[in-house]
Amino acid sequence: MFTFKAYLEAKNYHPKVLEAYLYYQQQFIKWLETENLTVDTCQYVDLLSYVKELKKKEISVYSLNNYVRGIKYYYEYLQSEEKIKHNPARKLYIKGRVQQLPSDLLTKKEMNQIYVGCPNETPAQKRNKVMLGLVIYQALRQDEIAALTPEDIDLHQGTIFIKKTGRGAKRLLKLEAHQILPLQEYIKETLPEIRKLAKVPTDKLIMSLGKNTELKELVSSLMKAMRRENPRFKNLLHIRTSVISHWINEKNIVEVQYMAGHKSITSTEVYKHVNMKDLKKALDQFHPLK
Repeated sequence: MFTFKAYLEAKNYHPKVLEAYLYYQQQFIKWLETENLTVDTCQYVDLLSYVKELKKKEISVYSLNNYVRGIKYYYEYLQSEEKIKHNPARKLYIKGRVQQLPSDLLTKKEMNQIYVGCPNETPAQKRNKVMLGLVIYQALRQDEIAALTPEDIDLHQGTIFIKKTGRGAKRLLKLEAHQILPLQEYIKETLPEIRKLAKVPTDKLIMSLGKNTELKELVSSLMKAMRRENPRFKNLLHIRTSVISHWINEKNIVEVQYMAGHKSITSTEVYKHVNMKDLKKALDQFHPLK
């Protein structure tokens, strides 16, 4: 008998993605049993009840749709085996705000030029350049940068430790060779100077000089300045998306999942075998809710 696993394998999914879909299917089967339902008797309205149960676990819209996608594939498999005639999940999508990734991605050369061209004279400029480098070379999110402390940087080993956040997984990444000296100067000389000028004391690596300790205003100001110098540049997500799209063409997808801090490999899978021109099209297919 052609199993659901074999059905997914025939679609050439990465083993981790396949594993995720099998997990979604198994969780769904368990729920059916608790509700005295079967795959044959389950209807669209029952699936809505299942989604309601998942929402109680505070699962994101993105993850909810991965669950639904797994159920949909399971029903497609059952239909292919002529075990059922209907697919109640066929038109089921979870509405909500799904973050759209920017298209028109930046090349490595463009990102390097943005980094090299970033001013590096004043304490604030040196801080901004360090922050920018962490996005361009390690693809860090804004909240991950905000959580960094000097202790997370190991200049001797040339590594940076990124703490677990609401969206990202913890990880240890290598620093680029040309990041070491700027970071060393920043931590030993610039950061103490910034701390003296700061109106609110903090132990963070990247900090504002104003009363607002959050990075939102700091990042917003930096983005405006960068857009004036680089018209193609959009925001930090634009850089992060560009970096990950390059990684996916150079490295193993599991390695990219780790480096990007994705908690689920399905978040990484969208970038697989996608070139710069086709990324937006693939994202539209991957996120049918948008």
